[in-house]
Amino acid sequence: MDIIVCKFGGSSLADGPGFERVWDIVRSDARRAYVVLSAPGTLDGAPKVTDLLDAAWDGDGDALQRVIDRFEGIAASLGLPGDYYATELTRASHISRACLMSRGEYLSARLFADHAGLPFIDAADFIRFDGAGRLSVPRTLDRLRLLPGRVPRAVLPGFYGAGPDGRIVTLPRNGSDITGALVAAGVGASLYENWTDVPGLMTCDPATCPEAKPIPEIAYRDMRALARGGARVLHPDCLAPVEDAGIPTRVKCTMDPEAEGTLIH
Repeated sequence: MDIIVCKFGGSSLADGPGFERVWDIVRSDARRAYVVLSAPGTLDGAPKVTDLLDAAWDGDGDALQRVIDRFEGIAASLGLPGDYYATELTRASHISRACLMSRGEYLSARLFADHAGLPFIDAADFIRFDGAGRLSVPRTLDRLRLLPGRVPRAVLPGFYGAGPDGRIVTLPRNGSDITGALVAAGVGASLYENWTDVPGLMTCDPATCPEAKPIPEIAYRDMRALARGGARVLHPDCLAPVEDAGIPTRVKCTMDPEAEGTLIH
C-alpha cells in the first residue's frame, strides 16, 4: 500500500488561506492519507497559539481570548461555525497545563478535518505514554498499525498523547514532527513529508546567508548530527521512528509545493 503521511507546521496554518493551501496540497495526491497538524503559528507578529496557551495557564487573562478569537477568525474565513472553540478551550483551562497546551493542535486538526471533510482522530487514542510521562513507542506503533484497516484517511493533531489514566501528556515543543514520524512508521508509509516554511534543509541559515540553497538529499545519520547541532528544520527526535522503519523523509515548503525540497534517506 502506497501511503504518504504529511505533517504541516504552524507557519503553514497561521490563517484561513493557510488552511486552504494545505488542503490543496493534501488533495493534489491521493496517496496523502494521513495529515498531522501543528497549532497555528505566528501571524503578523502575533504570538504562536501554543505560546498564548502557555501564557493563559500562567494567568494572562487576555491570552485565552486571543486564542479563541484566532480560531474563530480562521473558522469564519473558511465558512465554518465558530461556536465550539471557546467551550473546548475553557474546559481544557480547568484540567491541566498539558491539556490546555494541547488544544492548539487539537482544534487545528478538528478545524481542518471539518474543512476538508476528512475523519478526525484524536492523538490521545494512539500516542501513548507510560505512567512516568515517557513516550511508549512500542505501544504507540501497535495502536497505529490498526489505522489503515479502520480509517484509510484521517487528520490527527500532533504534539500530544495520553498516559495510562487517559490524561493528556505533551511531547517537547515542536513535537508534532515526532507525531508525524510515529504515524508514518505505524501505518507503514512509503514516505513521510514534513511541510514547513523553508524549501528544505539549506546549505546555511537563510536568515543570515542570502546565498543559501536547498540540499537535495542527505543521509539520516548526517541529518541527526545537524539536528542535534542546532539545525531547526526538524525536531531531532523525529528521525528515529522513520529511519528504523526504512521510510524516507522529504522536507517540503508549503509556500512552494512544486519545489523538490530535501530527501532524507
